[in-house]
Amino acid sequence: AVRDVLEGYAKWTGIVQHKSDPNDIDVRIEPKFTIDDQEPYTGGWCRPQTDGPALRAMAMAKWGQILIDSGHESDAKTTIWPLIKFDLEWVTENWDSTGCDLWEEVRSDDFFFNRMAFIYCLNAAADFADQIGESLGASYRSVADDVRAVITKHWNGNYLYESENRPDDGATIHAITTFSLDLYTPDSEEAAATIRYLVKAFCNEYPINQEDNDAGDPGILIGRYP
Repeated sequence: AVRDVLEGYAKWTGIVQHKSDPNDIDVRIEPKFTIDDQEPYTGGWCRPQTDGPALRAMAMAKWGQILIDSGHESDAKTTIWPLIKFDLEWVTENWDSTGCDLWEEVRSDDFFFNRMAFIYCLNAAADFADQIGESLGASYRSVADDVRAVITKHWNGNYLYESENRPDDGATIHAITTFSLDLYTPDSEEAAATIRYLVKAFCNEYPINQEDNDAGDPGILIGRYP
């Protein structure tokens, strides 16, 4: 069942990557498609979504590794690698461009979530490239290091902020739990301080948190942003 799903996703990716986007953006950063015909959605939406190419490449790199481990290296090289390479061509050249946030509401060229995603996905793709004998691994790691060099400014001494125009955002916790390898890991000082800060913010924001706290019920509900 898993193979059917991921083969279908790989096929879909190969189709939409080469569509013409009527929204006047590179189709690789188009956030929404209609399922039946794989065409870019033309209704109102926050565009572009610049984390898309990296996240697709990461998913394909992990699937490619599974194919190799299960004896299907040829499929990994001939079908999966071209999808990864094409998406990461956009990332390596445009990672500092402006796009929409995770919640598709505000725009910035410096989202913490996106930066963490770029670092993680580029390194995952680099490992895959090495595995199949492709030469782009070093280039991907170099770009990941460039992103890493600028993401450190998101630590303001008290917590990790998402962006200048929306600093307090639960997306930072998503990024920490999903993309941290050796940077802002869940047990790091910065992660702990960020969680503590957002827990307090959402405890003040949501009456349900205050009611549960008064009742002695453990746990805090964290939303998108306070």
